[in-house]
Amino acid sequence: MRPRGAKPELIASVLGQRLGRPITLSEIGMDSRKGPPLTLGLTFSGQQAATVRTTRILCDEDLRRADFLRHGTVSAAMLIPAMARWLVAPLSEPLNRTGRTLKVSRHDVEAVRATARVFEDLDHKYGGGHARRAAVQYLHSEVAPLLHGNYTDQIRRELFAVTARFTYKTAAMAYDIGLHGLARRYFVQALDLAHASGDRALGGKVLAVMSNQANFLGEYGEAVDLARAAKLGAKGHTTPTVYAMYCVTEARGLASLGDRRACLRALREAEGAFAKAGTVEEPEWIGYFDEAEFHDEFGHCFAALRQSSDATRHALMALESSSDAYPRSRTFCRMTMAGAYLATQRPSQRDVEQACAVASQALALVDRLKSHRVREYVRTFDRRLDSYATLAPVVAFRAQLREVALCAG
Repeated sequence: MRPRGAKPELIASVLGQRLGRPITLSEIGMDSRKGPPLTLGLTFSGQQAATVRTTRILCDEDLRRADFLRHGTVSAAMLIPAMARWLVAPLSEPLNRTGRTLKVSRHDVEAVRATARVFEDLDHKYGGGHARRAAVQYLHSEVAPLLHGNYTDQIRRELFAVTARFTYKTAAMAYDIGLHGLARRYFVQALDLAHASGDRALGGKVLAVMSNQANFLGEYGEAVDLARAAKLGAKGHTTPTVYAMYCVTEARGLASLGDRRACLRALREAEGAFAKAGTVEEPEWIGYFDEAEFHDEFGHCFAALRQSSDATRHALMALESSSDAYPRSRTFCRMTMAGAYLATQRPSQRDVEQACAVASQALALVDRLKSHRVREYVRTFDRRLDSYATLAPVVAFRAQLREVALCAG
């Protein structure tokens, strides 16, 4: 007898987390559901035809707001098989384009690339919730048909690479607004698309963002594994800036684990790579990783290690060199800096005052950002103020916080 309601899905989800891989309803004898499997998007196929089909179906289900995509739990451990497959899978055979009527040109690829830039800009400036659904619609209606078209091998590589870029941005938007299971499905498809394009550095970028998400969710061991897989799998195919990004992503996970020695080693490796930035042509998609982003990542690491002075120093350097084009990143940086003031062994009243002053500056931007991550940064900082609740700066900060309704519900 099949349990009623959502119980079968919950059982499969719990078993999947225990076993570290997706579990289907058919495996537990409870599959009476018609339509896509609950594991949709979580399998790395390594085959272009399967990847194109899965990405299209995932967009379909997302646009119709399928409950299992929005509410199903997907742990980081369930991503490890996809990561491992990416590391060892051979390049798949190109699709047979014979008889395809839609001819895809470089102009079509450039149009997708230009649109990807637009959505990236909207995400950075207004948060993932601002245009995520529009991005999914574009991926579904405009990009997916091109993948089924007729193209040369060179155009194929460029098309699959830019589609991977667009798909990981769609995933990152879902991650930013707290749809973590959905984001992970898109991330796996982006990894598969990058593999189909032959772009190992781009595949590593996808794994790095997956690592960032795992770290945000407290899955620190998997965060380190994903970042190290990016470094290993893209070895020999990266540029200095891309490699530096992989290294700081690994360092973030190690800092969260409290492994100071390994974290500092990864940061030194990042410094060595970043010092060579500009010596070769970098891929366009790494353009965001500038000096400000570099120091921001260092600030996050030192904050996690509770090295207050180093964290505030790097956060300040990040803010001084940052651009108004990245208000969300500036907000993350300010909240990290604010938290660092409280990371000393015994924060003084002056430390609390400085922390609240910096956090108050961040609040000025928060209400324009549709970002669950930003709100979680603020809530985390607010919880750390509980020990100082009667101090005037804390009272004032919390009054400001109530005005922007961040802690509602």
